Amino acid sequence: MVELILFGSLAVMIFINIPIAIGLGLASIATLIYVGSPLGVVPSMMQATVQKFALLTIPLFILAGAIMDKGGISRRLINLANSMIGSVHGGLGYVAVIAAMFFAAISGSGTATVAAMGSILIPAMAKQGYDRGFASALSAISGSMGTIIPPSITFIIYGMITGESIGDLFLAGIVPGIVFGLILCILVFVVSKKNDWKSEDGKASLNEIGKAFFDALWGLLSPVIVLGGIYTGLLTPTEAAAVAVIYSFIVGAFIYKELTLKTFWEALFSTGKTTGIILLIIMNAGIFSWVLTQQGIAPRLTEMALELTTNPYIMLLIINFVFLCAGCVMDNTSALFILVPIILPIAQALDINLIHLGVVLVLNLSIGQVTPPVGPNLYVAADIGKVAFENICRRILPMLGVSLIALLLVTFIPWLSTCLIK
Repeated sequence: MVELILFGSLAVMIFINIPIAIGLGLASIATLIYVGSPLGVVPSMMQATVQKFALLTIPLFILAGAIMDKGGISRRLINLANSMIGSVHGGLGYVAVIAAMFFAAISGSGTATVAAMGSILIPAMAKQGYDRGFASALSAISGSMGTIIPPSITFIIYGMITGESIGDLFLAGIVPGIVFGLILCILVFVVSKKNDWKSEDGKASLNEIGKAFFDALWGLLSPVIVLGGIYTGLLTPTEAAAVAVIYSFIVGAFIYKELTLKTFWEALFSTGKTTGIILLIIMNAGIFSWVLTQQGIAPRLTEMALELTTNPYIMLLIINFVFLCAGCVMDNTSALFILVPIILPIAQALDINLIHLGVVLVLNLSIGQVTPPVGPNLYVAADIGKVAFENICRRILPMLGVSLIALLLVTFIPWLSTCLIK
């Protein structure tokens, strides 16, 4: 009955469009009232959930990405990619994928990557004759790689919940992120050949490519400095995030000289807004997770799952299905706090590597960012591309299909996730 109160009340609130952050807290309070537990635990649990040093990484990486976008780095990354491959069939499509991968290694946020890259690339693709719905959908799913390519905010939250090394999780996301990007490029090649989408500007000269490279060099160095500092042990993830903010400010304000007081304030404002939303979700999701454990719901659900199968790969398929469905109706943070406490003991019982599991879960959630009806990347890209939401949903379907291929490869080949970890 406790399970019915907790999950049933949450489902009702999602159905009547109460924000998931509020719904998680209200469902937890309803369950505590039902079992007769004192509600005084609620504020203390909310405080304990967000009073963790690792969470400082989130606003710092968000701010670094916002400053780099306002400071002109995103535009320079696009110019570099366009000079190298923009003239071939589907050139701007490849640019959308590759530039998103680079910017994802700066921002740590899928939605931020869509906004930064899409605002430049979607109009450019439409001008060259690309279907606007396809361009918008491609920008949306390319941006979702910001969830899997380090530094990823979703990896930070998973590491905080499970206690796994955030540095190892970042390292584990590199190869799966590249696999995801390559598969998207194959789709772009097929569709662009079919529709004869090709730039009319001609191939850039070596001099032009070299000029674009040196212009974008400061932006390219950012992930090298940040991730290199983490992997060499010189910086913790939180320290690396602080370094990223300082570096992005110096590059934007003093090297590229595009970061003004006004745009810096806009970056601070957007960071504060995004961070506030994330922390509100984390606080309420923390209560929900605590109720799951305190009421013994998680162990009971673990026993039920293990009665279904003890084959780790079949269980991973089930977990994939659950997370893909969760991604359709809730944000990444809520999904992790609700489901990881249930899945974690199952994975431990079946001896599933928790780093590999984290990559699989985060890749599921990255796909969820472009899965209707919630899919936040779709709304951002549709607004930028000025296309109907129904149009972008239709054009995203084949991209979701190839994304599932990437997901299956990462799920059944754990080496892709663990090959870079010592």
